[in-house]
Amino acid sequence: MNTKKIIAVAAAGALAIGLAGCGASGDWEEREKQQENTTLDNSLGIQNLKERLKREEDPNAIRYLYLMSFGDIIGYYVTKGKISSSAGQLAPEEDLIKPWNGSSDLYNVDSAKDDGTYGVGDPGIFFFTTDGVMVETSLDYIQSDAPLAVDVPRLGG
Repeated sequence: MNTKKIIAVAAAGALAIGLAGCGASGDWEEREKQQENTTLDNSLGIQNLKERLKREEDPNAIRYLYLMSFGDIIGYYVTKGKISSSAGQLAPEEDLIKPWNGSSDLYNVDSAKDDGTYGVGDPGIFFFTTDGVMVETSLDYIQSDAPLAVDVPRLGG
């Protein structure tokens, strides 16, 4: 069999398989109707994300942050407010600049971090205890808005 015939047979087979998967036109219309009737008004995923955001943005929320080392929980902190990424910053991470030669091209360059330094931000998280102490760590953690039934020491207070 020559190459053209092999390609033609393969294309015909692929087309037949593809058409067989589509089913009758009634199936297609039924699926379209189901999509039109589906709304995200009652999406549990959206409700969960909204509730999480509401809780995270409460500056007076009390949380329990359990630190882990090599999979073992080593202790916990009682925190107030949001647990935040140590790598976050207030200013943009990049600036757009025009070259001095008058070109209309724009170039992305790293901008200074909030503290005036450059480079990768600190790994991990930081938070404030209920006593107002800031703690920063790169350990794995579990966060909860109620104490968990784990027998470990309370840290920092």
